[in-house]
Amino acid sequence: MGDTDRYLIGDAAEELRQLGSESAAVVCLDDAWARPKRGDAFGVEYPTHGFEETAEILSACREVLKPGGWLIADADDWLLPKLLDYLTENWGNAAETYQNGYRKVGGVTLTSSSGEPDRSTPGMYGSTGGYPVVFAHKGETDRRWSESARQIARRPQDRYGWGSVKPVAPYEAWIESITDLDERVVVPCAGTAPAAIAAERLGREWVAIDCEPEAREAYRRRRENELGSDEQSTLGSVTA
Repeated sequence: MGDTDRYLIGDAAEELRQLGSESAAVVCLDDAWARPKRGDAFGVEYPTHGFEETAEILSACREVLKPGGWLIADADDWLLPKLLDYLTENWGNAAETYQNGYRKVGGVTLTSSSGEPDRSTPGMYGSTGGYPVVFAHKGETDRRWSESARQIARRPQDRYGWGSVKPVAPYEAWIESITDLDERVVVPCAGTAPAAIAAERLGREWVAIDCEPEAREAYRRRRENELGSDEQSTLGSVTA
């Protein structure tokens, strides 16, 4: 099965439900669509939505996760408080009970090609220099890991014809720490799919989902650049 056969085009919540319950060890979610006014700024052209649709995707993410599996969810300043409120109310608060649900906020600090903190975030109100990442797990978990939830990575220079491109290295570090070789990583709202590229590099099975065919084309270009044409990785199945 080819790499793009595992990159599905469709509605994230619907495609997640098709994968089958408890079929993934990790879900890496980057719902960049979740900011209603984002479509009016920074040249963003794709359709955006409010948090209600994000909540539907999160519910489907929980269903697809194995017991004890982890959600790794990228956020921004608008999404972060809503994401934390939803997870603590609906998944539980492991930070409080040490049993299940929301665990902690980490993040990715981006650097420029010179190694200095990146300040190229567009806008008039200060650079974020990166983005927060929320970690939660479904029920109690024995997937204990010591890799830092806060990573430093160089901002990718090539956008592959896509609006937002995040580094591969942080997801590679997290996926390697949390999963075993025979487990699946699911990447809804994938874009150029850095987490899927990380999973393939590590020999994990993966499935990516996006609603835009152009995203899969951008991913294909990025994969060729990141992994080269050498098809050494074991290709998994999208079936549960």
